[in-house]
Amino acid sequence: ACMINGVTKLVMTKTDKFDEMPQLKACSSYLINGEKTDHVPFQMNRMNIQPLYDNFEGWVKKISEIQSFDEMPVQLKNYIQYLNNYLGVPVKYISNGPGREQIVAV
Repeated sequence: ACMINGVTKLVMTKTDKFDEMPQLKACSSYLINGEKTDHVPFQMNRMNIQPLYDNFEGWVKKISEIQSFDEMPVQLKNYIQYLNNYLGVPVKYISNGPGREQIVAV
């Protein structure tokens, strides 16, 4: 989606919903009929597809009151770095709650 739509920056919303998760997973590739690929096939219902995940330690800490990226847990910073590298597009803002003021610049 980033490549096709020419996305140059990302906003990660609802980040606070991960606060209580001890582990996060990100699908990074797929096994399709026994062959590893990072592309999702167009006709998914005609193939044996198994998602492959990268695992990350959760932060298990309430982040809704945090107002700067420096204050964010190291686990969240690691996850953001992974997304930046994997997608090739930087996360520029993190929403850490429902309020308009709960946007943190990365």
